[in-house]
Amino acid sequence: ALNTARDEVVAALAPICVEQSKMDPQVNQTMMQIKEANSYKRRDMVMEAGWATMPGASEADRFVATACLERLQANF
Repeated sequence: ALNTARDEVVAALAPICVEQSKMDPQVNQTMMQIKEANSYKRRDMVMEAGWATMPGASEADRFVATACLERLQANF
């Protein structure tokens, strides 16, 4: 049940991460860097960009960053 709840939260928050990426003036540059990076660094790059930090949160969520990255890579 815990994983299901987390998955539902992540599914709800990932689109916010994608929207936050669209508001970033550096999105194209960051996405190019992400594409060139090793796969294990990509999630951290999404987190460092601040896209996976939800409004009101002080830290990025790694599960949201992973889901967000999958969506960004599919649409970029």
